[in-house]
Amino acid sequence: MKTITIKLPENEANELEEFIRNKKYPSKSEFIRHLIMERLDRTRKEKIGWMILAEKSLKKIWNNKKDNEVWDKYL
Repeated sequence: MKTITIKLPENEANELEEFIRNKKYPSKSEFIRHLIMERLDRTRKEKIGWMILAEKSLKKIWNNKKDNEVWDKYL
């Protein structure tokens, strides 16, 4: 595993430590790793969601019956 370092203002670092202690996380690293993976997963799902919406929108264009009439003239 690769180590990264973050700096937090003292009050935020204290709040983080208290939160981790109250929620019984094994460590700060585990908590932050969990947050990062959760965010990355959400971002992936958002991208997939946008692709599905785009595909649905494009289906209306692709399934245009008039296109067949136009293409039949040229093919």
